[in-house]
Amino acid sequence: MARPGDLRREPSVTAAVLWALGSTWYLISEAVAASAFPDYSYTRDYISDLGAVREGPLGERQIDSPLAEVMNLGFLHQGLFFLLGAVFLARAAPGGRGRSVFLVLAVVHAVGNGLVAIFHSGHTDDLAAALHPVGAVMAILGGNLAIVAAALLVRRHAVARIAGFALGGAGLTSLLALGFATASGTTLLFDNGTWERGSVYAITTWQLVAATVVLTTRCCRTGEAPSSGCSRRTDTIIE
Repeated sequence: MARPGDLRREPSVTAAVLWALGSTWYLISEAVAASAFPDYSYTRDYISDLGAVREGPLGERQIDSPLAEVMNLGFLHQGLFFLLGAVFLARAAPGGRGRSVFLVLAVVHAVGNGLVAIFHSGHTDDLAAALHPVGAVMAILGGNLAIVAAALLVRRHAVARIAGFALGGAGLTSLLALGFATASGTTLLFDNGTWERGSVYAITTWQLVAATVVLTTRCCRTGEAPSSGCSRRTDTIIE
């Protein structure tokens, strides 16, 4: 029979699994699409180039992504799994403005990923061409703000809390640097592809960290093969 606290903890476990699957799926999709893209550079080229269903020059870059559909599915699943995980985590969190803000930001992130997947980089239609960058900003800004908001919900686990603030701050800084470099037409210390990945990988890294924290904490509570770093605490990671 489930103990009273279990009903509160199980949604967090589901959220952890969804975030781990979403981030892993996304990173694998990116790697697979990049492997088929001639001379693709993780530091120079944009992630969106991998999802562009066209072949030819785009600005100063050459676009040729034979597996664009793989990348676009990665965008869609990342947004969907992030949002589903957020919904389950919210079930384990107390009600209030913080939970609502977190869920709204997760929706922004998911919708942004959907727009990026549907309206590809370099689209010739004016509306579609405008919606792609809007979606990219929504996905990156919404995702990084969401992990900062999640850090505010995680009261009793220093690792998850610090990771949320640190990675969210790093992601937002990378986004600002990318925006400045793009607007000014210059390179700011690193190529733009590096800044873009810094802003995106902050989100996927947090998903993996949060998943590890939740699953490890639950493992320690239940006594199921705890890792050497486990401490058998009885408190929850959500307060």
